[in-house]
Amino acid sequence: MQPWTIEEKAEMFDKLAMHFYRQNFGTFSKGDTELLMFNFLLENEIRSHSDGAVLNYNAVSDYKLSKILGITQQKVRNLKIKKQLIYPIEFDWKHSLAGLIENARYDKETKKIILSIPDPNLLIEIQNFIEERGGYFTIQSNNKLLQLRIEYFLELTVLVDDSEKAKKKIIKRIKNEIQRSEKHENDFDEKSIGRSLIDIGVNVTGILSDLSSIASESNAIAKALSLFFNF
Repeated sequence: MQPWTIEEKAEMFDKLAMHFYRQNFGTFSKGDTELLMFNFLLENEIRSHSDGAVLNYNAVSDYKLSKILGITQQKVRNLKIKKQLIYPIEFDWKHSLAGLIENARYDKETKKIILSIPDPNLLIEIQNFIEERGGYFTIQSNNKLLQLRIEYFLELTVLVDDSEKAKKKIIKRIKNEIQRSEKHENDFDEKSIGRSLIDIGVNVTGILSDLSSIASESNAIAKALSLFFNF
């Protein structure tokens, strides 16, 4: 745990005092106080592991915080989720996910990319992004483990790309692979990329390894997948 400066301590006291000294003494519950104190700790730890651009939630493990606080890892995860709802802090989930891909494992039998998602809020952001766009993704999670078919990871790279030109390049590369594999291009549905590729039966590992040359520069997930499948 990083020590707080005198200025940070003063700011923390002011935030705590605000809940007691404005004719509201006793209305701030024990649970509310614990959540605020957890918020102070987590944000301090996040800042200490920041690269200056993206706050890295993944660097603060449930185990580390549980040791500091003397509570279970599950309670830490619950506090992380509640903290983000009450005291939200912005973070780039796309870069956070991209940073984890290098530690992923690819199961050739199930054709799934398997990786650990240390922070529950990152997993929530991924699921929300997919659901908002009506994506048909199958995500299996045992609290931290994310298992996703590579076809759906490819679809994810299309969905997160900010450039329509880059999206069209990725779609064109997919269609070329379908033709090269002597499959029926008419069976491909651009609105359901992952499901279509699974039904058609196309090997997409080659497409994933080419993503760095066709995706936009801002597409961190595409870059990470390209490196992963070029190992």
